[in-house]
Amino acid sequence: MKKDKLITGIEITQQMSRARNILNNQVLPKEELFQIRKKEGRLSPELLNKLKSNA
Repeated sequence: MKKDKLITGIEITQQMSRARNILNNQVLPKEELFQIRKKEGRLSPELLNKLKSNA
């Protein structure tokens, strides 16, 4: 599987490495900040409305 390539011509292992890097360095820290703000009650009214409509 290391040699497999998708349409873009980039090896799958390289794509997975990039995806893991984005997840760990961008997505998870933003989620942690969101949870802190939610716990402290510092979410905007717009976010609160969206949370209620998705629940």
